[in-house]
Amino acid sequence: MFNQFTKGTLNLKFHLQLLKTLLLVTNSISLVIYIFMHFIFFDFPLETENEIVTLLKLFSTASLFALSICALVLLSDATGFVLQKRKQLVFPNHLKTVAAALVVTVIILASCNGPIISAGIKKDFNTGLSSTYTGMEPENVFLVMNNEVLNHTDIPIGESFLVVNDGIKGMQAKDGKVKVGCSLSISTQQGKVLLSDKDLFEGHDEFEEKDAKLLKCIVSTGEPMKWEE
Repeated sequence: MFNQFTKGTLNLKFHLQLLKTLLLVTNSISLVIYIFMHFIFFDFPLETENEIVTLLKLFSTASLFALSICALVLLSDATGFVLQKRKQLVFPNHLKTVAAALVVTVIILASCNGPIISAGIKKDFNTGLSSTYTGMEPENVFLVMNNEVLNHTDIPIGESFLVVNDGIKGMQAKDGKVKVGCSLSISTQQGKVLLSDKDLFEGHDEFEEKDAKLLKCIVSTGEPMKWEE
């Protein structure tokens, strides 16, 4: 296929084969990325409706990318055919490869201007606080007790502390509002789970966009928690 492309011996069969191959490759890569992200963030609750929408968007973007490349190749082939027929210019064999590379670069750069779905992990090694996020990104994640940012875990049993996500960006707003889901898990140094809540905002997960830059929850300590654990 590549030899046909560089030598200019293209035909309808080639274009259809190229389209099928690119659709298969781009959508397969998208599916692998989707599975990989869920493998990393396995503790996030899955919502069927949101997952279906995400998959549709993912496959649509991948298919559009494949169609754009195929359209470029077809345009290059048609242009070369016209120029050769008129004998006005010599159409270099490598020009299609260069043109394809340029358009792919333009598509990639253009996609950078669109909304980016953030995903990642923030870790505070002083407190052991680990925050995983997707669809948004907090600038800072930290613990607060008595109006003081903690850099330790010496919290007296019976006291309360805050888990704070500050400087949040990247959430997609609809009619000036955003929806947020947040799960919380607290475990001992040995990995025993002491507290787990799959959705802290269940039933009241919609906020004004301007008010969703800082999100926090209060955690009360007590049994079965233990001092310095």
